[in-house]
Amino acid sequence: MTRIFSFVFAFFILNFATLAQAADPFTVAGIPVDATGDTAIEAQIAATEQGQIRTAEILIKRLTLDSALMNANLPPMTIETARSLIRGQKIGNEKRSARRYLGDITVAFNPQRVQDYLKSNGLDMISTQTRQRLVIPILNGETPNAENAWTEAWARGGFAHALTPVISNPEASGFITAQQAMSGDKNAIRAVAAAAGVRQVLIAQANGSQGNYRVSLTDIAIDTDTRTNLGSVSGATAFDAAARSVDSLESAWKEASVNIAANAQTMIVSVLYNSHEDWLRLQEAINGSAQITDARLDALTKDGAMMTLTVGDLGRLANELKFKGVKVTSDPEIGTYFARNGYSR
Repeated sequence: MTRIFSFVFAFFILNFATLAQAADPFTVAGIPVDATGDTAIEAQIAATEQGQIRTAEILIKRLTLDSALMNANLPPMTIETARSLIRGQKIGNEKRSARRYLGDITVAFNPQRVQDYLKSNGLDMISTQTRQRLVIPILNGETPNAENAWTEAWARGGFAHALTPVISNPEASGFITAQQAMSGDKNAIRAVAAAAGVRQVLIAQANGSQGNYRVSLTDIAIDTDTRTNLGSVSGATAFDAAARSVDSLESAWKEASVNIAANAQTMIVSVLYNSHEDWLRLQEAINGSAQITDARLDALTKDGAMMTLTVGDLGRLANELKFKGVKVTSDPEIGTYFARNGYSR
């Protein structure tokens, strides 16, 4: 996906280059491995290979449309294929005995090799991420920062690398009670979001215990005051239930953001802002959009810019940007313009 921003001032070039994105989507983190062998070394090798295959499978699912993956009829992932895609790995929380090895594996994959692999199998790669969400994990009515399996699953699950990055912050969760979260207390939810430095909150309300977790998901955008019921998922373990929660978010995001080349159109838009901070956030949203395949800066002033964009689907773009705190508006005087929510001319 091409990105071309020809900035007028070096000041803007520097700041755009240093914009922080969510955690690398080509990394799969915190996947539990557990294997046995005739010796401790054999157990460790078996667990490592198990983790390499599993993380490769997770990554392929993350970066492709569910429907496309089902129709692709990919061959089973092998250790040889998984290793060919890997650029690095580490294992934490290691435990070992004479014949058993356990740990949590994190694997970083090579983006170009992954793209080549998907392309060779007739699949398009989707790697654009949304803004971060803070999860508020509630288990059987306990406080969100309680020490339980549900809170631990979100803390250790590595979900900040997802296309819909979800972060855990027990300290921020201390700003809200389970009852306030479940009832949708706006002031408490705004307070916990501010404490974590996010503008999106995911309330993950779980019931059950080991062997059967049932989770209700509610997504809240602070800046648009939008509350969306995402339905429910289930899992045998806390980690499985958390992973399926993120899978549900990712599937919806990919469907909403996938670029439809047949509908691509070139358009001139205005980007309006009240501050340099607003301009940087608007750049981040535009640069991270799955619907924008090319972007060129034509003019820049202290409170606005003019850009030429190639857009796959304007309706989907507007929906995608809405969840990033950006509104797409049509004005009879200036045409289509982008601005952060709350912007006033």
